[in-house]
Amino acid sequence: MTRFIAIKGAALLTLALLASGCLGEKTPPDMPKLQPTTIIITQDGAPCPDANVQLLKKDDLTYKWFAGGVTDSTGKCVVKTLGTYTGAPEGEFTVVVYKTVRNESETRKNTPEPTDPAEAQEWIKKVAEEEKEFDMIDVKYKKIDTSDLTISIVSGKNEQTFDVGPAVQIENKPTLQTM
Repeated sequence: MTRFIAIKGAALLTLALLASGCLGEKTPPDMPKLQPTTIIITQDGAPCPDANVQLLKKDDLTYKWFAGGVTDSTGKCVVKTLGTYTGAPEGEFTVVVYKTVRNESETRKNTPEPTDPAEAQEWIKKVAEEEKEFDMIDVKYKKIDTSDLTISIVSGKNEQTFDVGPAVQIENKPTLQTM
């Protein structure tokens, strides 16, 4: 009898958890059905790890179901919508891909930040001059207007590989904005 009550209690708990959404992903009520989507990014035929991937609608820049992710060591990105829900909505998307790296300055590596405010200002200035940020993928793939990568998400499993060409190292130079 005790075993029956324990099993019945476990079954009721499971039903309660299912009803509350605790055992599955509870999505926003207006979210379209998501389709399992994997995008593989290669660079010159080799896996491209740590690349940011975004699926954007070229004709609707206000589309709220942002989908994307970051590639793993094999170049694979399991797409998530809103950074949480596995999969992507059905539709036609432009694929935007970018990978940015920053070098660490010798000053930051070898000299601790001074506690004196005046010396700290100089240290910060020197670090900023030494550290550079670089795009590691052709910048044409970084913008929706110039990327020629597209994917059609359909019902069911979706997987597509994109090669972003040879490795590059293009310095991102800060731009001054005027008012």
